[in-house]
Amino acid sequence: MHERAATPDRFTLVGMADIDPGAQARADAHHVPFFTDHRSLLAAVEPELVVIMTPHPSHPSIAIDALEAGAHVLVEKPMAIQVTDADAMIETARRTGRLLAVNFQHRSRPEIRAAYEMIQSGTLGKLQHLNMIAVWPRSHKYFRTSTWRGTWNGEGGGVLLNQAPHNLDLICHLFGLPKRTVAWTRTTLHPIETEDTVQAMFEWPNGAIGSLHVSTAESGQPERIEILGTAGRLEIVQGGLHFERFEQDLRDFFPTTEEIYNGPAQQEVKVTLPAGWTGSHNDIYANLYAAIREGAALLADGESARMSLELANAITLSSRAERAVEFPVDRGEYAALLAQLQANARVHK
Repeated sequence: MHERAATPDRFTLVGMADIDPGAQARADAHHVPFFTDHRSLLAAVEPELVVIMTPHPSHPSIAIDALEAGAHVLVEKPMAIQVTDADAMIETARRTGRLLAVNFQHRSRPEIRAAYEMIQSGTLGKLQHLNMIAVWPRSHKYFRTSTWRGTWNGEGGGVLLNQAPHNLDLICHLFGLPKRTVAWTRTTLHPIETEDTVQAMFEWPNGAIGSLHVSTAESGQPERIEILGTAGRLEIVQGGLHFERFEQDLRDFFPTTEEIYNGPAQQEVKVTLPAGWTGSHNDIYANLYAAIREGAALLADGESARMSLELANAITLSSRAERAVEFPVDRGEYAALLAQLQANARVHK
């Protein structure tokens, strides 16, 4: 996907690095030098942009080295496995004056862009509730194909850090970082160390509340986002958006109506989705090129992308501590929890 999106009219591949020597065949196919460590690549090639597609725990060190070497960075999600590392990546980008982008391409889905504009413009009134559900069925064979999957040391988390980062990012992109969360993480069906199912509740500073349910151990639940405001209801699915506008804002209707049980009448309103966006890697690379060459704002910079990781860390901490967790997350407390989980890790696949 990255190779197709980095079109040759904008990007030129100048080198590849992989700890697996077997990956050299891909570099040979592109007629570029191959390295078995990223530092050698940085020193020999001096790339303008480094794209990081390695297991999650390695993202921070590679990104920081690349930024220090003067390169811009695009890192796959999640940008790190704990928010303290994301802090260090962001600070390094700020200090070096380089761009730090995260591959959250779902922000550019036409239905998400339309929903974002509706929220920002006040079309939904005062935000009251968000509910998100997303299920990605995965078999035991999936986890056996790569030994790092589903492990605390190899992946740093389960569904929260592998499948759900896009969903967590959309929650923060549309509503902002919550004020607090109460959550439950479970390993229900898979022979892995980390969680395969999550249920979380959120409260935002404006009083809105919400919920999240994600799982790799369930089936038959396509991604769905429901947003309720005092002026209407919005439902988002992959490739589509359904909006029902209330004829009167609830803040005006409830104090004045003669009705006892009913809410205001509602009308379905067709929403025109913005053209020119695909929700794919193509959008990320086109935007990144514009950011580097023309100073355009990044679709997903390090600071905004950090929110989803902070949300993931808070959910894990809440479940393990069996209490509500406030934002910002206590970095030291989560680091201690992760170290404990990694030290005690035992898994048989």
